[in-house]
Amino acid sequence: MHHLWQAITYQLHRTVVLFSVTLLIAWNFATITHQLDLTPEHHSHHHCQLFSGAQHGLVKHQPETFAPTYQRATHSDVIERQFSISDVRYTARAPPIFA
Repeated sequence: MHHLWQAITYQLHRTVVLFSVTLLIAWNFATITHQLDLTPEHHSHHHCQLFSGAQHGLVKHQPETFAPTYQRATHSDVIERQFSISDVRYTARAPPIFA
């Protein structure tokens, strides 16, 4: 009799867990479809919190974007300007120049 009771309890627990998981998945899909507003006439007669929460993050007016203007960049040799021979006054391990 004890083994039969364990089998019944196991089946009952398994059924409750499977039903709970199924209900949770169905609730998630219902919440997602409600927030996506696939049927706008559903929200015409009430202001639900789920619907308004999804709409708060959306921008109502898109910012105006302008076409980029491109200007031709002038080429300058930065390496030559930084390390020209006339600018180097001392070498490594040389005493500092104070004048």
